Amino acid sequence: MKIVVLSDLHAFCSDARKASDGKASLPPSLIDFSASTRKPNIDPLVGFIKLFERGEIEHPDLLIVGGDLGDKADAHAIQSTWRELSSLTDKNPATKLIATCGNHDLDTRHKQNKFDPRGFLRTLEPGFPFPNTVEHKINLLEYWANHFSVLESDQYRVLNINSCAFHGFGTDAEPELEHGRISDITLDGIEECIKTTVQAAPHKQNICLFHHHIRPVSTDSFDDKSTMKGSERLASMLSKPQLGEWFIIHGHRHRSNLFCAGGNSAPIVLSCASFAATRIGDEHNPSPNQFYDIELEEVGVGQVARVAGSIRAWNWTPSIGWQSKTSIPGGLPVVSGFGYRGYIPDLAKSIGAVIKSSGKVVWGDLVNGFPDLRRLMPSDNEFLIKSLEMIGVVATEGDGQIRELAQKNA
Repeated sequence: MKIVVLSDLHAFCSDARKASDGKASLPPSLIDFSASTRKPNIDPLVGFIKLFERGEIEHPDLLIVGGDLGDKADAHAIQSTWRELSSLTDKNPATKLIATCGNHDLDTRHKQNKFDPRGFLRTLEPGFPFPNTVEHKINLLEYWANHFSVLESDQYRVLNINSCAFHGFGTDAEPELEHGRISDITLDGIEECIKTTVQAAPHKQNICLFHHHIRPVSTDSFDDKSTMKGSERLASMLSKPQLGEWFIIHGHRHRSNLFCAGGNSAPIVLSCASFAATRIGDEHNPSPNQFYDIELEEVGVGQVARVAGSIRAWNWTPSIGWQSKTSIPGGLPVVSGFGYRGYIPDLAKSIGAVIKSSGKVVWGDLVNGFPDLRRLMPSDNEFLIKSLEMIGVVATEGDGQIRELAQKNA
């Protein structure tokens, strides 16, 4: 099963931001819908669409957008971005487009409506965040009324959560804008819903989508206060074995990461870098602009799905465009895996026995004998290299990937 994920586009119109002296503010994004020309090596969204047109990326089963289509509720930019992304699924109906609401998508600045920050999004054409308003009428109503909805196909179920549901509301309306939230009532409803559907079809891949991040990304120079409220309970809930394994996708802080949110049955989390935002106002962010091409391993009917697969990261290089051959520091490497749940030192011992008998093995040949190597996250790869060194095996690396293994001093 194939998924393409992008998040935090922050598209804008510079014409709408000009001051009285005619000067525009600093650009928040590389996507400017008032630009005289938009070229694939200058505008990431144009370049992204060209990748599909040229056949460099296959059309996925799911095209997932993690929120913040526009910047500061820029209505024209949000509508234009949504239409351009929808055009990809118009050309390939087998691809399902699903988005979630980001804090910059809400009209909390009351540009379009004096009292309803969600109103503009609910009038988008095609429908947001599920474009097919006829097929997904119930999903649209659930998402905006209950703050979540579950969309299912024969292969997957997507739990789409609105982590911005309370922006602009409550007795502390202003502080509420600074973070996401999943309320206890929403979490109760989610657990009741997914318990039934997972038990009925345990072979389906479980994907959970929302905008805000589930753990802080603070450093000495950056104090992060925008972590989603309710995230700990959500991660704990999605760790229950009876609810299946889950793959979480979110954006918001523009920091790329891939990690397991707990123990052996905990969700795998993809934290997305920004697709197109500049670093203006976020100078401490180490991540490049990225999007992700994901392969989830499929299982047959009657089997229980596991969250395992691989991720190819595409990096934006100014004046060149999207490329996926060379890793860029601060982002996910061009190739990552996920889903290995075993003990790394035991895996290293098994590999060491093979190296001892053969002396030297290239990575591709080794993967054929140890398929779990495809499922190692970047942190797992680092642990594996250290474990191999302890038993006398040296890894030759290139572009963030292990290329060859050999006995020390061989």
